[in-house]
Amino acid sequence: MKKIYKNILLLVSITAIFNSCETVDFGDINEDPNGPTSAVTSQLLTEAQKDISTITTSDTGILYMQHLTEGQYPGDSRYGTLTFSYDNYYTGAIQNLNQIISLNEDESTMEEASAYGDNNNQIATAKLVRAFILHFMTDSWGGLPWEGAFQGIDNAQPTFQTQEELYTILFDEIEESLALIDETASGPHGDLMFSGDMSRWIIFANSLKMTAALRLSDVNATLAQTKFEEVIVSGNYIKSNEDNIEFNYASDDASDSPWQDRFETREDYILSDEMAESLRTNLDPRLFKYAEPSTDSIVSSPAWPDESDAAYVGAPDGAVNGNTVDYSFPTATIIYDPVYPTPVYTAAQTKFSMAEAALRGWSVGTNAESLFEEAITLSMEYWKVESADITAYLSTHTSATMEDIAYEKWVALYLNGPEAWAEWRRLDAPTLTPSEYANDARIPVRYAYDSSVEDNNKTNYDAIIAIQGLDNLHTKLWWDVN
Repeated sequence: MKKIYKNILLLVSITAIFNSCETVDFGDINEDPNGPTSAVTSQLLTEAQKDISTITTSDTGILYMQHLTEGQYPGDSRYGTLTFSYDNYYTGAIQNLNQIISLNEDESTMEEASAYGDNNNQIATAKLVRAFILHFMTDSWGGLPWEGAFQGIDNAQPTFQTQEELYTILFDEIEESLALIDETASGPHGDLMFSGDMSRWIIFANSLKMTAALRLSDVNATLAQTKFEEVIVSGNYIKSNEDNIEFNYASDDASDSPWQDRFETREDYILSDEMAESLRTNLDPRLFKYAEPSTDSIVSSPAWPDESDAAYVGAPDGAVNGNTVDYSFPTATIIYDPVYPTPVYTAAQTKFSMAEAALRGWSVGTNAESLFEEAITLSMEYWKVESADITAYLSTHTSATMEDIAYEKWVALYLNGPEAWAEWRRLDAPTLTPSEYANDARIPVRYAYDSSVEDNNKTNYDAIIAIQGLDNLHTKLWWDVN
C-alpha cells in the first residue's frame, strides 16, 4: 500500500508541475539579446549585392571570349563544363532581395524596415539588383522559372518563362524601380554599391535598361529603340569615366577582389594569344595596360618600332600552358591589389552602344563616328593610356562600321566576361577561332541547364526545351538570331 501511495503522490506532483508550466511566462529567455529578432534588410542587401561582383568577374565568359586563357588546367578554355547550375542565385541573393521587398511592402513590417532606409527606395534597389541578376541569368540559360518560383514546397515544380517573357519582366522591374525612387528620401542602408545615393541607382537602372534594350535590336527593334531612346531623353546615363559604375572592395579576405584571391596562391590565368595579337596588330597601347610583360619569353615579331611589345606574350587558347611565366599575366593592378574595383557599366561601353544606336538610325543626339571616337578615348583614358598614344591610335581607326564597333567593344569590355560574351553572340563579331584543343570546336552560345532541373521538374523542363531548342551549349538564345 505504501508503494501505491508513493506512486500516486509522485503522479500528482508531476501533473501539478506540468500544469504550472503551462501558465509560466518565460519572457524572452529563448531570444538572443545580441542578435536581431527579425530580418535586417541592410544585411540582406549587402549579401545580395555581392552577386554583382560574382557575375561581373565570372571567368567563363572571359575565357570563351579569349580575353584570357588558362595555364595548366584549361578546362573552360576548352569548353569542358557542359552544364551549369543557377541554384545559388535562387537560394541566395534572389531570396534575400525578395525578402527585402516583402518586408518593405507589408504593412505589418514596413515601419520596422524603414529603420534601414525609405521603404520605396529599398524596394527599388532590391528590384534593380534582382533585375541585374535576372538579366545575367536569362542571357546565360535562356528560359527560367520566375513568376512561379521562390515558393518552396508550395510550388516545387514551377513553369518556365521564355526569354522573351523574361525580358518583359526585366523591363517592368526597371520601370517600377525608377518610378519608386525618391532622391530626397533616405537610401537603403547596407548599400555596397552607392552608399544609399539614389541618383546613382537611377544611373544603374538606365545602364541596365540601355544594355537590355540593345540586346533586343534584332528581334524587336521597335521596343529596343523605344527603351534605348527613353534613357537618352532622361539624360541619366554614364557620360564620363567619373560616372562609371564599379564594384568596390575592402582589403579583408571576406570582401576583397576575386581576382586578387585567384592569384593569391595560384597562377591559373594568362593573356590569350587572341587578345595579345589583336592589340599588337592594331598597335593598340592598351596592350601595355591590360597585361604584364612575360618574365621568361618574347614574341618573334614585335610590332612597335622600338620593340617595346616584345615581352607581351599571349598563350594558345585551351592549350596546357603549364609554364605560365612564359606568358603575360593580367595587369598587376588587378591581380595583386585586393581593393582594385571591378567595372560593371562604363562610359566607354555606353558610348559604343550609342554609336551602334546611331548607325541603326535611333535618336542619340550625335553621329556614330564621334561617339565611336569618344568611346575609344574613354576606354583608353580609363586604363591611363597617354594622350599622345590615344591620338595616334585614333588617327588610324576612323571607320565606325558595325564590325568596327563590335571589335572595339570586345576590347573595351576586357575582363567583363558576361557582357563581352553577350555582345559577341549578338553582333557575331569579332571573329574568334575556337580552341583547337576542345572536344567540340565551337565557342558556346549559352549555358546548358544542370541535370537536376530535368530530374526535379521534368514536365516544365521538357516544355521550355520544346520552345527554345536542344539543351546544350550551342542552341542560340531568343535574341541571338544572326
